[in-house]
Amino acid sequence: MHITPVQVAFRGFHFDFPDTRILASIRQGLSAGRVKRPAFTRWPGSEPISVQIGESHLESWRRQFEEGVSVHVPEEVTETLDEILGVPVIPAGSPAPPGET
Repeated sequence: MHITPVQVAFRGFHFDFPDTRILASIRQGLSAGRVKRPAFTRWPGSEPISVQIGESHLESWRRQFEEGVSVHVPEEVTETLDEILGVPVIPAGSPAPPGET
């Protein structure tokens, strides 16, 4: 299953991480091949071009997040998303991290 930049962003918003951390995590995930860069075409049948993820994407996605838009994040990729974002692993029986209550 592919992880997308918007999934990383929404997971980061869930933990109330700053945009700089989320964007750095997305870029690092793209470089490492853990996050799939979305393809974009200008018109049907044209060659896809690479999308560069930047601050304007995060601003748009954060606005959507704040408006209650949700992004599907399958449970099986949650751990990988947390690794990409650098979410600390909480041992069983410990209090939940902020945003997880």
